[in-house]
Amino acid sequence: MGKSDITTIVYMSKIAYVTDLHLEEHFPISQGVDAWKNWERVLADISERGIKEIILGGDLGEPSSHKAFFKSLKGLDISLTLGNHDELEEVRKYFQIESVGESKELYYSQEREFHKLIFLDSSAGSIAKSISETQFNWLQNELLTSKNIVLFIHHPIIPAIAEVDIHYHLKGREKIQELLLSVENDISIFCGHYHFHDEKRKGKLHQLITPAVSYQSVNIPHEAKIITDTFGYRIIELNEMGMNEELVTFNVD
Repeated sequence: MGKSDITTIVYMSKIAYVTDLHLEEHFPISQGVDAWKNWERVLADISERGIKEIILGGDLGEPSSHKAFFKSLKGLDISLTLGNHDELEEVRKYFQIESVGESKELYYSQEREFHKLIFLDSSAGSIAKSISETQFNWLQNELLTSKNIVLFIHHPIIPAIAEVDIHYHLKGREKIQELLLSVENDISIFCGHYHFHDEKRKGKLHQLITPAVSYQSVNIPHEAKIITDTFGYRIIELNEMGMNEELVTFNVD
């Protein structure tokens, strides 16, 4: 193999993407789920891999869990998006981050060497959540970049073939999808909400739904069923060549 055949990666950033912990919530407890134990296993695995950055995908859990949860993240670089179970004011008691949005929304962006990270807030509104017009207009401007875009939002933007997608999808997702498809950049979308792994591509969009730390749901149509014996998270690797990802799953002891 000649020198011209060798690609050397000189820049790499590893991120743990963790979503849907639902700590201390009644429903997972009633199903026999020990969400704290699951989280401790995930956090230990992240530590063993030497990963120093975590992005939280939302649905952290009851406000009563926040103090201990954010304490467990001490020493790590944290970013987050809010889920439909989260309340911004409760989260802000233990985690401070500057948002460009209105006081009730948490959305912002981060410039990396080869990527632009965009964090959206889909927690406002009814059970089927949405993003505000103000946030949508901000997103339009943020998409004006020459870098590859990595977008984080709790709710999926591209539909999944599952019962939960019928009842609990993001309001106005078609409009967001149309906007994303209108730009020339490659866009990776990381989300949760549905409690299962799913991967979809549409044009230059690549959407990855990440399994929950708490419990899973069945990703098939016309059936609503939960699975309590597996959980997981995703590793995202950003480098000058693009983006790689790895799904990490566990079985409950």
